[in-house]
Amino acid sequence: MSNMAFTNKTVGADVLILKRGPFEGVPITLDFTSVATTDANGNKIVKAGSPISAAGVVANTSSAIGILLFDVIEKNPQATILKKAYINTSVAETHCGLTYDAAVKAALPMCVFE
Repeated sequence: MSNMAFTNKTVGADVLILKRGPFEGVPITLDFTSVATTDANGNKIVKAGSPISAAGVVANTSSAIGILLFDVIEKNPQATILKKAYINTSVAETHCGLTYDAAVKAALPMCVFE
């Protein structure tokens, strides 16, 4: 009898940053060049709730064009950013580790931060 090898991976559940529907999102490819945060498996990760610029990087500034809907890892950099949504601010800020700057909220007038 032989032993079967296996790999153990930790998979996190999606965080729900939406307060309620409806919402509108657009696709974007994230740039992981300056990302230092990693998940439990060692993959670079950008967390849901992060404000994202047109360059595909986290930008807690007026250059934000949307809020990241789900966690995204470097191996699959395609993402959805929210352009129009009701954001659960406390959940989103806690998960991404940022406090939204007033400039982000001003740059995203179609997002309601509750």
